[in-house]
Amino acid sequence: MTRLLLTSWGVLAAVALGIQLVRADVLATLGPSWSLSFVVTVGLGIWACHVEPHNRAAVRLLLFGCVALTWLAVSVGLIADGMSVVGNLVAQTLGLAMVTAQAAALVRYPDGVPHLAAERWLVGVLGGLTLLLPIGLLLTSPTVVPTWILQFSRDSDGLVLPVLPSPLHVGGPDLEVLDRSALAIAPLLAVAIMALRYRRLDAAARLRMGWPVVAALILVLGLVVNALAEAGALPHLVGDGVLIACHVLLPVALGIGIARPNLLDALGAVRRTLPYAILSLLILGTYVAAAGALGMTVGGRNLQVAVVVAVVAALALEPLRRTLLSRARRLTLGEDVPRDELLLRLGDTLEHTLDRRALTESIAETAREGLGAHWVRVGEVHVGRPLRPGERPTATARIAEVGEMSCGPALGGRPRTRARLDTLARQATMALTNARLADELAARLAEIEASRQRIVAAEETARRRLERDLHDGAQQDLAALLTRIALARRQLARTDVERLDATLETLQSDAAEAMRNLRDLVSGIHETTLADQGLVAAVESRAGKLPIPVEVSCGPGVRDGRLAAAIESTAFFTVCEALANTLKHGGAQRATIRMVLAGDRLRIEVVDDGRGFDPAAVRGATGLVGLRDRIAAVGGTLEVDSAPGTGTRLTAVVPAGA
Repeated sequence: MTRLLLTSWGVLAAVALGIQLVRADVLATLGPSWSLSFVVTVGLGIWACHVEPHNRAAVRLLLFGCVALTWLAVSVGLIADGMSVVGNLVAQTLGLAMVTAQAAALVRYPDGVPHLAAERWLVGVLGGLTLLLPIGLLLTSPTVVPTWILQFSRDSDGLVLPVLPSPLHVGGPDLEVLDRSALAIAPLLAVAIMALRYRRLDAAARLRMGWPVVAALILVLGLVVNALAEAGALPHLVGDGVLIACHVLLPVALGIGIARPNLLDALGAVRRTLPYAILSLLILGTYVAAAGALGMTVGGRNLQVAVVVAVVAALALEPLRRTLLSRARRLTLGEDVPRDELLLRLGDTLEHTLDRRALTESIAETAREGLGAHWVRVGEVHVGRPLRPGERPTATARIAEVGEMSCGPALGGRPRTRARLDTLARQATMALTNARLADELAARLAEIEASRQRIVAAEETARRRLERDLHDGAQQDLAALLTRIALARRQLARTDVERLDATLETLQSDAAEAMRNLRDLVSGIHETTLADQGLVAAVESRAGKLPIPVEVSCGPGVRDGRLAAAIESTAFFTVCEALANTLKHGGAQRATIRMVLAGDRLRIEVVDDGRGFDPAAVRGATGLVGLRDRIAAVGGTLEVDSAPGTGTRLTAVVPAGA
């Protein structure tokens, strides 16, 4: 609500000021010098309040702008409507209120949190002056003292002001000196308190202070330029333009320090740019002095010869000057990597790095060096200095593989463009995509190799089981038959007919049992029904032998058609293995088998109502791994959907080509 009220106040005050400037016909004089600065202050305050809604310093900045615009609108109204005692009293009160609001915004910058008793002391004293000084001026001065803006317009623009007697004059000390000095002294005291406050701030708050510090230095430079213009050393237009620009720059710096403190390392820019400027001036001065000295030495008093020699010397020394300036720039601002060189470095990094994590780190480090940034972040990889509290990236580009690439402020404020970051991001995207595909291919090849080894091991296990079954089953049955045949021969030799008949009957029964055992063994190796009648008949036959009810449903074309022998065998094995797990581990009461053709794929589902399990807990189980390998060997996939207490759904998809 407070921000909304202040925003509305600022907009209305700006509109009112514009109307008064037009009515008083002073748009060309007071418009650029005062109005622009205060309008910018309100705009920056609104922006800072929007970005940092909980920062009280942003509210104070907006309040300062609103009071300043209101004071200026009322003061310009006195020019338009004529001087009055009451109007001037209101304007003086608003002017002192503006100074108080300005001091409050500065001493609590950049977070609005008090740290020093001097902050409250200064704001309290200025608040007292706001209430008492305008009345004091009426009491002590015989005439009405105009508000500041009217005094400045009278002195600089020749504004004619009427002399109005003070209706409250009783005499006393001269308070005009205090009135004139309040506008200059209050901001200076506020800046001094800011300097004391700086020592108590953390790193993030000090970073925010960098902007107004740089703006204050530029403002001092602007004051110097304006003084030179006033002295006649520079055109007045230059002096006025520089001073207005500097006045506008200060609120801009305050707003950026609150809302976008990481836009640029302002203090770092000064620390590096100032030495570069000094070195550049020294090199340029030496260059000019050397050329001039050569011209004077060779030409002597002949001015034409001296000029020609100086020009030739300047041309001869020009490559040396460029070299020295380039080295001074690298020394103070660091190496500025051209875009093509940056791409070459990145390409070399991509060529010699294969690991995806190492590749991401190399891309981030190369980008940081090329952009001259304090830090660069590529996905989860961060290189450079750690992020400061509340710090935001100054530029961001999208990378499909890892999310985004972002960078922090440049070292010493060196420029970098979003286009350069976007170029790096595109190159990084292609490199990381290739690295991902290479990792996936390597993982797939490793899985194929592991699957091949598991299949070989499974075949060896099956061979040994077959050997054991033959040894313990059919071989023992045949040995028993041979023994009984020998017994029958002995009985025949003794003509023991009764015992011979009983022995032959037992021998016939044993032969039949051996035949059944061999048939069961062959069926375990390859289901006879599967080869003779197809997949559906084999599944129904196996389901009918289970102790729980099993429903078998088939989609169109499954029952009548035949698939390749390897596909049918794999599908049948999958169903048998799933049903075996249902009986052995699931404790199910019923099961359902569904087989559906979907294009060129056969989808098999085995669902039971058993106790279920956590698939992640049995991911490496031998049975499931072997089943997955067998299905993968024919180009299929296997999924297991289960949870404790919810039953199990096993879904296999295999090619349906004949």
